[in-house]
Amino acid sequence: MEFSVCAYPETAQALADRTGAEVALELQSFGLKGVKSAQAWAERAEFYRAFAKARLDRRFHLHGPFLDLPWWTYDHLVEDVVRRRVSDTLELCADIRPAHLVMHLNCPDYFCRPWRAARWAGQVLEFWRPYLVRLAEMGAHAVFENTSEPDPSAALALAEAFAAERLPASICLDIGHAHAFSPTPPMDWVRELKHRIAHYHIHDNDKADDWHRAPGQGTIDFASLLPEIARLSPEATLSMEIETGAEETLRGLEFIRSRL
Repeated sequence: MEFSVCAYPETAQALADRTGAEVALELQSFGLKGVKSAQAWAERAEFYRAFAKARLDRRFHLHGPFLDLPWWTYDHLVEDVVRRRVSDTLELCADIRPAHLVMHLNCPDYFCRPWRAARWAGQVLEFWRPYLVRLAEMGAHAVFENTSEPDPSAALALAEAFAAERLPASICLDIGHAHAFSPTPPMDWVRELKHRIAHYHIHDNDKADDWHRAPGQGTIDFASLLPEIARLSPEATLSMEIETGAEETLRGLEFIRSRL
């Protein structure tokens, strides 16, 4: 398995300095601050371009924008906005060349059912196909992350749609989200999705809210979970998506490494 730490502008330098080249840096994110304005996007994008350019020996992942972005919409005006944002993201990918581009599933509640998920996945595939072809030319792989989906149905349907066309896309399983937002335990997500998971977001919480704290500070049973992750998705990257500072991120990395 490979390891990664999620780096924000305020923690990126410290994490780069205190990890070796074998640990990837996942550049986070455009979710909240990076999309408030055109200037906010440009500032964050330029920071990450310069950061990556100065560290050509490092492996990068990029977490793209994820709020308010439906991959299937009936309204052509909404689709125009979503395509603009995805195009912006791919322009940044062309400079950073991330191994993984992380986006969210964003499956509407109506389609998060086993008998409806395939229809939604087919439409998402149609939207993403040209962008995935471009990502393949860059050597990048898209991974779609669960947020509030109740079970793996949508993720499984989308992964199978991608696999059927041999497109470079699969799943990012966010362990903390599965624990906090889903009635389906994280272990069941891992066992259902298996090798379709190429990337993990690792963080902890007490199931009451999405804390993004270091493993061991919440109620996720990592002692049982990590062996199954290693067994069922051994090629995946484990990325520490911890939002409580560089020290806690490094502590989380050591916690995971010591148990694998």
